[in-house]
Amino acid sequence: MLADERTLEALDFATVRARVVAATRTHRGRARAAELAPATDFALVRVEQARTAAIRERVVAHDLHVLPAVETAELTQGAAVGRTLAPSDLRSVGEAISAAAAAHNALREEHDPVLAPLLSGYTPLRDLHRSLTDAIDERGVVLDRASPALGRIRRSLQHAQSDARDRVASIVRGDKYARAIQDNVVTIREGRFVVPIKAEFSGEFPGIVHDTSSSGQTLFIEPLAALEANNRLRTLRLEEEREVLRVLEALSRSVGAQADAIERNVEMLAEIDLLVAKANVARTMDAIAPELSDDAVAHIERGRHPLIAGGVVPQTIPLDGPTQLLVISGPNMGGKTVALKMVGLFIAMTYAGMQVPAAYGTRIGHFTYVIADVGDEQSIVGNASTFSAHLQRMREMLARADARTLVLVDEIGGGTEPGAGAALAIAMLERLLAVGAHGVVTTHATELKLFASGTPGVANASVRFDPQTFRPTYHLDLGAPGQSLAFPLATALGIAPGIVERAQSLLDSRERDYESALAELSQRASELQSERDGLAAERRAAAQERETLARERAAFDAERGGFADRAEEQLTQSLRAFTTELQRRAEAAQAARPRVTPAQSALLAKTAEEMRRALGIKDAAQEAAHDGTFAPNDAVRVRSLRQDASVIEDYGDTVLVAIGPMKTVVKKADLERKSALRRAQGDTRAQGDTRAFRRAPGETSAKVAAAARTMAELDVRGKRYVEAEPVVDRWVDEAMLAGNSPLRLIHGKGTGMLGRGLQEFLRSHPGVKSVRYGNEDEGSGGVTIIELR
Repeated sequence: MLADERTLEALDFATVRARVVAATRTHRGRARAAELAPATDFALVRVEQARTAAIRERVVAHDLHVLPAVETAELTQGAAVGRTLAPSDLRSVGEAISAAAAAHNALREEHDPVLAPLLSGYTPLRDLHRSLTDAIDERGVVLDRASPALGRIRRSLQHAQSDARDRVASIVRGDKYARAIQDNVVTIREGRFVVPIKAEFSGEFPGIVHDTSSSGQTLFIEPLAALEANNRLRTLRLEEEREVLRVLEALSRSVGAQADAIERNVEMLAEIDLLVAKANVARTMDAIAPELSDDAVAHIERGRHPLIAGGVVPQTIPLDGPTQLLVISGPNMGGKTVALKMVGLFIAMTYAGMQVPAAYGTRIGHFTYVIADVGDEQSIVGNASTFSAHLQRMREMLARADARTLVLVDEIGGGTEPGAGAALAIAMLERLLAVGAHGVVTTHATELKLFASGTPGVANASVRFDPQTFRPTYHLDLGAPGQSLAFPLATALGIAPGIVERAQSLLDSRERDYESALAELSQRASELQSERDGLAAERRAAAQERETLARERAAFDAERGGFADRAEEQLTQSLRAFTTELQRRAEAAQAARPRVTPAQSALLAKTAEEMRRALGIKDAAQEAAHDGTFAPNDAVRVRSLRQDASVIEDYGDTVLVAIGPMKTVVKKADLERKSALRRAQGDTRAQGDTRAFRRAPGETSAKVAAAARTMAELDVRGKRYVEAEPVVDRWVDEAMLAGNSPLRLIHGKGTGMLGRGLQEFLRSHPGVKSVRYGNEDEGSGGVTIIELR
């Protein structure tokens, strides 16, 4: 046992456990929750924590919940030994089977290795569930469809009942016995239709008396004329009872035959129910899964006691690293005992597979024994009895203490003469340090505060009070002992100043100096904490502002990207329209093939700029700062043509660029600078081309015409059709601008699907005149030759 009942009671573990019990949905799950206790096997603690975390994820993500189910053990055991179950019991068994199946199916889909062992014992019982729920409804009534014979009997029963009622009703409505009939109604006694007859006329009405009224003035008589119909009705009802009993016996035998499987499924359901209850309680408490450590440590990061309502002040309590024992001091009602209890309660909750209301960074280590001596229940006994009980509990602690023991003592050394109690407490703490135990103790004794300040492995902590109002703030300050505040509190509560002054004079001078130093330290600590809280608030505000700015910037970037995409789309459409118009004009002029001229390039750049102005967008590259000049061989991109180019010469507002073998003049606004590095290999050629361009414009025009007549190639081998089609489409458009035709498209042979698909696309292209496979010397079936219009 990790902790005895007295310790768990002192830590209020039962109250937390009651929340889990209230969150369960099944009878057996509720029983499991009521028996919930901290485990002793740390490996099992790891498993249960992992399962609770996994279930909580599914509760949050998939709204996992458990259907209600009754306790089936007694029912299945009875059916297994031949007892016939009542219809409502059989229906309850069916609903339990259904609830287990629903829970199993909800978790099976996740394939979580943490939960897999929990589901391994499940047995599908679809046929049994169907037979139970088809035969018995939610009210526990055996339905007509439970068996063909039962349905037939009940239909005959309805006819017989109508016949008997009609026969008796005809007698009631008749005039022959009108004087004798008490009320003109047909009623039933002992399952037979009867007529209410006045007692004084009983001898005049032929029939069988079945009952009398409470006053004796009315006899309920079955008419002889309806005797045969009533007998028929009675016979059918007996047949119905026998058939219902036969159905229940058959269903009970089926339940008995599957009793073990049902119990395994319901046991699985109870475990899942308990885990879901833990997860829901954790959500309610805003709890987290603590980190588990093989070391004997307990580090609570901003923990909140789960049983304190309202705005709980988080507390950080470190029992790890250099801190083995923590001594908490300070005035009463400041939260010392709450902090002490919270440490023990968090460990008990963790070892019971529950999550704890704290911040991430909380670590719970491997303890084998937790013992607490809070002593709240000792307040009604005398001082001697209180101290004796305290010593007995301390004896138990010291006897079992080792390196994996956690000791929690409220008011250690109290209940006796302060000096002797403090000395005894120090000796006990030294023993706990020697054996490596961890612990939290509370005290008012100055000797213990000094002991904690000067002993390695022991740390002071204090509960903070407002230095002006002397009200508790419930913050826990680590590293500093607490004041008793006896004199300030006495003054605040109305004790005469003279009495308080006299009490201060009676105090030992060293004690006064110590209290004064503590008061000054407390004041300074309070001021520092206020500053720290202010800085923390400013940091949180700054972080929120950064997050807001980041969200706004992301939204702006997304909006800008959307505008850019729309601009690109409209520019592409404009380019296609320009190409089509260029083609139309070339055909009208009966030119052999179109070619790109500087005027055409300028028109295209102007069109692109107008599109950008219409959208209110500037290209990112256009906004980049540069000196406004280009050097020969600067790598650029012509945005309107969507082509990479190399600068030949800068003319001021325009630039001469080379796009492959073709040269053209474009505006600087239409260029995007790619690199300032020069191509060494092309230096001489580019400069020579520049001189030729300057010397002989006619020669340059001839070179452009020659470039238009040169065959261009595109290799799309290795691509899929969906990847190749847009590439080929753009290539054909650019070839039309450059005046290149014919074109050579290399797609490879393979299965032939890529080539056939691209040829079908090219035949529908408005700029393509003809499409054919290449000749033997052109690449045969692996190449398509394209003639442009």
